[in-house]
Formats: sequence, C-alpha cells, structure tokens
Amino acid sequence: MGLHPRGPGTRRPWRSAVTAATLMTLIAGAAAGCGSDTGDKAAATQAAGAAKDRLAATPALAELVAAAKKEGALDLNWGFDGRDTGKVLTDTFKRAYGLDIKITLTPNQNQPGNAAKLAQEYKAKSPASTDAYLGSPELVLGLGPKRDDVLAKVDWTAFAPWTKGLANNDGSALTFVDLIPGFTYNTTQLAQNAVPATAQDVLKVGKPVASTPYAAQFNVLGTKEGMGADGLRAYLKGFKAAGFLGCGELNRIASGEFAAMWISCGKNIADVFAAQGAPLKTAVLKDAAITSTRYAAVPKNARHPNAAKLWVSWLLTPEAQKIVFEHDFADNHRVAGSRTAGQLAEYEKQGVKFTRVDYEFTLAHPELYNPKFKGELVSLLTNK
Repeated sequence: MGLHPRGPGTRRPWRSAVTAATLMTLIAGAAAGCGSDTGDKAAATQAAGAAKDRLAATPALAELVAAAKKEGALDLNWGFDGRDTGKVLTDTFKRAYGLDIKITLTPNQNQPGNAAKLAQEYKAKSPASTDAYLGSPELVLGLGPKRDDVLAKVDWTAFAPWTKGLANNDGSALTFVDLIPGFTYNTTQLAQNAVPATAQDVLKVGKPVASTPYAAQFNVLGTKEGMGADGLRAYLKGFKAAGFLGCGELNRIASGEFAAMWISCGKNIADVFAAQGAPLKTAVLKDAAITSTRYAAVPKNARHPNAAKLWVSWLLTPEAQKIVFEHDFADNHRVAGSRTAGQLAEYEKQGVKFTRVDYEFTLAHPELYNPKFKGELVSLLTNK
C-alpha cells in the first residue's frame, strides 16, 4: 500500500504491521507527500508572479535565465524527506522562469557518497554527475576552496539579490535549510513525563533507544561549551544503543521496534512521518540542542552551470522555501517568513540554547571533525 499526499493537519492511522512495500517506501525517504495539490498550484502561481518582478528589476537574472534556456537541461542527484518535494519544486521552478528544459532528478540522500564522487570526477577532469550539490557543512567544506576545491565561488547577489547574507563565507555555497536533530520517540512507547529533558536523562530511559551507526551529531557535543571531548567519551561509554538506524528509518521507531532514536538527524523527518499518522515526536534537549544547516552549491565542472545557479538561488526565494516547509517540514531560518525560525524562537523562550552547526562552525572546530576523533566516537557508540 503506497502512502499518498495529504494536507497539513491530516492524519492516517499508523499500524506496526506494515507491508514490505511500505517499509521500502519509508526507508527511501518517501514516507509522505505533504502539502496539497491546491496549495502547490497556488504556490506555483505566486512563484511565477514573483519571478516576473525579479526579472524586470534584475537584468543579470534575466541573462542567467536566457543562458539556462540555452543549456536546455539540469541534472540533480538530490534527496528530500517528503515524497513529492523534488517534483513540486522542479515543476514550480520551471514555471517561475518559463523554462522548457529537461530536469533529471535522481533521488539520492547519500550526501557523503555524492561528495566523494564529485571530488573524484573533478580530480579526473570529468563532468560532474550532478549540476548542484546538497550537503552538510562538513561535506561542503571538504568540497570547498580550502580542501578539494570542487565548488565554484559565485557572486550570488549579482543576479539574486535576495540571497544577501545567505552564502557561506567564501561564496561557494548557499544555506538551504536548517535541521533540528533531537530525541525522536514513539508517543505510544514513552509517556510525556518519561521523555528526557537532558542528554543525561536519555541514559535513564528504560526502553530500547536506537542511534545512527555513524554517531551523527555526537561530535558537536564535544565543544568546550558542551560536554567537552573527554566528557563526550564518558557519555558514549554510558549510552547503550539498542540498535542502529539510518536517518530515514524512523518507521522502525513508529512500529515500536525501538522506543526512540538519539541523536536523530532532524525533527522534520519525524514530522513528515507524523503527517501520515505515525506516532512520532522529537524532543529538543536543553543541554544538547543543535541546528544543522544544509547547503546547496554548484560544482566547477557542472554540465549545466547556469541552470544550476538559477536553481540554487531560486531555492532561497520565500516562495520556494514555503514549498520546502510544506513538504519537508524544514526551511531556512534566515529567510523572511521562515517557520523554522519560529520553532527555534519558541525553544529559546523555554531556555534552550542551540549550537548552530554551519560552515563557519565547522571551519572553526577542526578538532570535532578530525577523522580519528569521529572514528573513536563511532567505536564507543557501536562497541566496535
């Protein structure tokens, strides 16, 4: 049985006994299509009107659109958390700029694998397999001018003035969305008064708590302001994960196989599942609160660089960001109208202090991203 788009606020009953086909759909990150056909059509109309105004006001943008039309195509190896997010975005993008180009969107959430492939292709002087890259701060830094130098430095505001303040400090990438990792749990397995408020409370949960096999985000807790490196090592020795899941395998939490996941990759992923009726929520723990930014960038060896720049910059328009949140439940807190910004503000009112993990944070904390240190954390977590 497939899962179909449903509007925000709607729910479908969740059962622990699900078919193999449904499980595969969920694991692939296609758990839900949120939003609605009516809402998507309205968003497309709004995007077209806004693009018309921007084109009239910015000659450089009009020139970029013309260049993208000449290229005639856009190839993307990208992954989204909602089932229909990519299609709705690419369709709306084409309508916004009046593009009759072929967009090939290959669903792929393997950001490390994509980054490694791009680095190999650039070194071999081969065309990039994707015209635009989507990845974490650590991966974008690795592809950036300070490391493998794969990504093009772009003067984004020259043709997309709305991106002012949205690029990393060397112009090689634009901030795209902000994720909020946390303690994702099954509401039928843990009562509200049993949900941990701190990282130490997680150690006291009396039900099976899973984690990722790659210790996602745990390294960030090793800052001097956080647990510190030694404190983090001691913490992981005391945290006994009951199993290991990928970021998108929250169906195994929803089914009751595990009661929770710590640290999950983003509360928005649980929200996507919850929109389909899965009994999932995410708690943001006061002493271990993190935001993790995802970036979009264009490789120097992109086959269609103009279409790629147009795509990446358009994703930062308020219209595109609205679509992203409607389908993926996450957006960029720096963009006007961001709903993630509202969520962060609510948490901060409750006394939560976030560690903002972005390109600049990663650059400033090389010790947290040292392969030896990260490997040690994985060994402690997995007991290997």
